[in-house]
Amino acid sequence: MSDLPCITTNAADVTHFLACFHKQMAEHRLFQFLNGLDDVYQAQRSQILLMTPLPSVELVCGMLQQEEQQRQVLEGIPISSESSALLLKFPINGTSILFNHHL
Repeated sequence: MSDLPCITTNAADVTHFLACFHKQMAEHRLFQFLNGLDDVYQAQRSQILLMTPLPSVELVCGMLQQEEQQRQVLEGIPISSESSALLLKFPINGTSILFNHHL
C-alpha cells in the first residue's frame, strides 16, 4: 500500500487513488490465487507472472480451465508402444536415413 498516492480534496486525486487501490487489490487477489495452485501448474504460474500487465483472476482461471481440459483430452488418448517405436537414424556420411518402425 506504500505505492498509493496521498488523497487531497481534488476529485482527480481521489479518482487516481481509487484506480491505484483497485489495481493493487486485483494484483493481490491474483497472487493469492496463483499461490494456492497445485505444483502441476508451476509452468503456467511462471508464464502468468511474466505477463505485462498482469491478467485478472477471472482471465487466469479461464486459462487454467482450458489447460485442464486439454490435459484431460490428452490423457484419454492411449499411446501404444508401436507408435512410439519409430527410430530415425542419420549416419555420419549423411547418405541414408534408416527408419525402424514396428507395426
